[in-house]
Amino acid sequence: MNIGIAEQNMVGIAAGLATMNKIPLVNTFAAFLTRRACDQIAISVAYPKLNVKFFGFHGGINLGEDGATQQAVEDIAIMRAIPNIRVYSPIDANDLAWVTEEILAYQGPTYVRLSRFPSPTLLAPESRPENGTPAFRVMREGSDVTVLTTGTLTAKVLAAADVMAQRGLEARVIAVTRIKPLGRELAASLAKWDTPVAVVEEHSVHGGLADAVSFLLDEHAMPHLIHRIGINDRFGESGHPDALMESFGLAGSPLVERLTSLCTEKGAA
Repeated sequence: MNIGIAEQNMVGIAAGLATMNKIPLVNTFAAFLTRRACDQIAISVAYPKLNVKFFGFHGGINLGEDGATQQAVEDIAIMRAIPNIRVYSPIDANDLAWVTEEILAYQGPTYVRLSRFPSPTLLAPESRPENGTPAFRVMREGSDVTVLTTGTLTAKVLAAADVMAQRGLEARVIAVTRIKPLGRELAASLAKWDTPVAVVEEHSVHGGLADAVSFLLDEHAMPHLIHRIGINDRFGESGHPDALMESFGLAGSPLVERLTSLCTEKGAA
């Protein structure tokens, strides 16, 4: 059903369909879904815990030339803050296949953040988190720094880790698919890894994956310093996606240098 440029109406229609035992899948720009239809999502869907599945594409700044008004840099924060909604950010298309299975089996509202900019396929078609529950994966082992990331940004973080390896520094890269709820398994893993911890996300440093990880560690009395590498309290801007990623310090040399500095801090300590 093509609702047109009427996101609030679209969420209202989805809520109505859900009351009739349908499973609506709502798909539109992440910025317009989470900003413009926030009230309808909260009151019409999340409050009665209706079985609506939201998909927000163009999450982050990779939308590129369309600029700040259409780049969602706070969507995860918005959806995390609304009760009853699970939040996902798949690594690639194969991860999305697993996520789709999980959200369809879950009785309640979910939000899946998607990218539209081309990104590599990192996982095998049958790949899924171990036991289907923790919803995070160790993409690369390392002993100098632990880097948590999410979504299609995972590919750029892995590329940065490859460059660091050429310098003799090994970064452990953890890709988190389910941001809300996070499982205790992640907290337990972070507690046993004796490295600096950085969270790299294509999202505001406020309310995203870094906040979710910090809350998880606090909740389980596992204090740990989290280095936040994200969009530092600003809007996005217009530009080629790859150039924007480097400009915001989320890829390429800027990311390599930032992560390398954390390894240096570890050595100095």
